Amino acid sequence: MKHDIFYTPQEQYVGMPHATMCGDFMPYYWQKEFYLFFLKDECVYLTRTKDFVDFSEARMVIKRGGDEDQEWHVGTGSICRMGEKFYFYFTGFRNPETISSENHEQVIMRAVSEDLLNWEKDSSFFMVPDQEHCADGHWRDPDVFWNEEMNKYVMLVTATEKEGADDRRGCTVIYTSDDCDHWKFYKITYAPRIFITHECNNAFKMGDKWYLIFSCFNNWWETRYRYADSLEGPWTEPANDDMFDGRQFYAAKTVSDGTHRYLVGWQSVKRDCDDAAKCIWGGTLLAHELMQKENGELEVKPLETVVNAYSEKVELIPHGEQGEWKIDSIITGEEQQGFGWCELGELKPECMFETDVIWEKGTRYVGIMLHTEDRNLSKWCQLRLECCRNRMVMDRFNRRDGDQSYIEERPVDFKDNKAHIQIFMSGNIIVSYVNGTALASRCYSTGIGGIGVFVENGKCQYENYHLIEKNN
Repeated sequence: MKHDIFYTPQEQYVGMPHATMCGDFMPYYWQKEFYLFFLKDECVYLTRTKDFVDFSEARMVIKRGGDEDQEWHVGTGSICRMGEKFYFYFTGFRNPETISSENHEQVIMRAVSEDLLNWEKDSSFFMVPDQEHCADGHWRDPDVFWNEEMNKYVMLVTATEKEGADDRRGCTVIYTSDDCDHWKFYKITYAPRIFITHECNNAFKMGDKWYLIFSCFNNWWETRYRYADSLEGPWTEPANDDMFDGRQFYAAKTVSDGTHRYLVGWQSVKRDCDDAAKCIWGGTLLAHELMQKENGELEVKPLETVVNAYSEKVELIPHGEQGEWKIDSIITGEEQQGFGWCELGELKPECMFETDVIWEKGTRYVGIMLHTEDRNLSKWCQLRLECCRNRMVMDRFNRRDGDQSYIEERPVDFKDNKAHIQIFMSGNIIVSYVNGTALASRCYSTGIGGIGVFVENGKCQYENYHLIEKNN
């Protein structure tokens, strides 16, 4: 069993080949256990967990085909159950050298199992692109489920419209079936003429709303969502935030145990473990619990089982370094002319920090200093709450001239000048939650280091602060 909330079957190393780490998790819940299928080395693997803390050893369940086969590479799909059998619908990617008018690049294929562990490819099922209603090319990522309202099985397909502006024809198509064998076109349910395509579609109902989750790569890797009163739409874009996490959280799909619904995706890694390098496909598992707000929009929080995996409290000895600090059960900091910070203590290899912060009106920035190397802050990461802009930012010491990558940011609703912060740290990954908003990031160039709090151009208080180490 692997005991790490950021699961990966293989740790990253410098020079690691493309698609070697895991990605595109396809979760399925069965008999009190989560079956997490994922892509690795162009094949499908499986790990199982009951709590997203302990994971079984990965096993290959669907092997890629040969150079002449349609499933030269196996791509994303989903699992459904009919009768006593499980059906795994997946994408078969053909070798580019063998593509022709008869041999499509992408075809929807299927495997069958009786126990979710042993799968056999079903050569009788071969769903080619529907060129009557869609363009050839993008035709993948089938999301199959039973729809009680329609009394039919439903398949969502990632596709593109036949006509329209370049790179704006991405759409989500619905097909229906009575038997999981024969599928009929139902409608194009979402075609906003914004994205290249909608990867890894996933639809579900929560309360009285339907939700459509998809991932896109127009500018960055992003997982987005829309909501509606019906699976048929029309779909509404959330007013302020249609994402769940930052621009390195991708291909997320949801799974429910009947009580909770979890969003399961992957946090990408950077080439050669270099902060300034580009992200590459694959990474580590990252799961959030979805929560429905009164207005129908969604927010996220850490899984309760994950929070409970941290119970060993770490002693903190706060010490003001710059600015004016009053140290007690509540830490009060003030610096009206720039940056001030207070060192708290040393981090652990796997730990969680939690606090509530309150600031005076007019304060510019507050937040947490992470992986600090020394009192002079020669190395650091920083979770910065920009009170004046209603956003959170993850920054680091080496984002300097020559590293003009995008800002790792998320919009946050700061009510009453306060925020609740939870940060999970393990190796180079940092996952922060602030007021129902998540932001995951990585920093390769720091050690474990220390932790502190800061204020910039203002005054604030940190309450209920504690650092907790993960259980062995």
